[in-house]
Amino acid sequence: MSTRPPLRLETQAPEGSDVIPRRLRRVAVVLFDGFDLLCASVIANAFEAASELSAGGPIQWFYQITTLSDHEGYIASSAALLVSAEMFDAHAGHEFDAIFAIVGAEACIDSRSVPLISWINRARSKAADVRLVGAPLPGLDGHACGEPNGLECDSQASVARHSGDCQTRSQSLHDALTGALKLIRRDMGDGMARRVAERLSICSHDVLNAIFEDVVGNTPAEKVRAAAHWLQDNCRRQVTIEDAAQVAAMSERSLLRHFRSELGMTPSDYLMHARLQVVCNLLVETDLPVDKVAKRAGLSSGDHLARSFRRHMKTSPTEYRAQRRLQC
Repeated sequence: MSTRPPLRLETQAPEGSDVIPRRLRRVAVVLFDGFDLLCASVIANAFEAASELSAGGPIQWFYQITTLSDHEGYIASSAALLVSAEMFDAHAGHEFDAIFAIVGAEACIDSRSVPLISWINRARSKAADVRLVGAPLPGLDGHACGEPNGLECDSQASVARHSGDCQTRSQSLHDALTGALKLIRRDMGDGMARRVAERLSICSHDVLNAIFEDVVGNTPAEKVRAAAHWLQDNCRRQVTIEDAAQVAAMSERSLLRHFRSELGMTPSDYLMHARLQVVCNLLVETDLPVDKVAKRAGLSSGDHLARSFRRHMKTSPTEYRAQRRLQC
């Protein structure tokens, strides 16, 4: 075992920052024995670069990275370097926007790991973006590629991970880098994600093409469609029209004008319709109280949900739930 001092992957919020508005994203990097240290470092460096590069933009983004494991202490990487991690249950009351689970090829997944895997599954059910890097993780939901709300994965990942150490590591690094850049792109748009990729200086053209294959177009109609797609994908989160305008590389005023022209409604109405669809599904499919339904649909409170629901649906959330269940 290496005698070098343990490493930490956490990034801290910049002190004295007066940039407004500010957006915080919480990212958990979950480590299992024998994890690839380079993959963990790439994820941390990508989000750190995104936080720094956004300082000069209209919105200050900060990605807060927390390193977790199934026990508190030091986790040995595949390079025999130790990384300090907190026990996951110390953050049981926290909600993460994204979780990267980095699993070593020789990791021993035993009963001690079961509560951690269950915690990851619960976080995914609450709309956290869960991404698996490295070896398969038994018990983790959503293994199938392309499964709705499932894990993000590469179509050749399972083959690559079993075809030799070099190819396996290359695939794991690709998964880590692609996952981080796609999340950054989701928040800040294509341009910022490309700047982060350029700063990291380890992206091949193939990787960049895979990440930016559906880049925002140049015409107003293409930008509106990109903004609408982004709002649909992110309606469960606390996002704003200002965020969507940044993704579309337009001013808020231009986005509003072109959005109305292309889709016949404002971005705010479009976002509310997307959130109400989530609300309707949760009311029918779960027994969650209205306050929790609101939170999972990106709304500020149960009162906000009730007012919006009655205005658009002409009934209350409770009445809608009762009526739909009688029909089933």
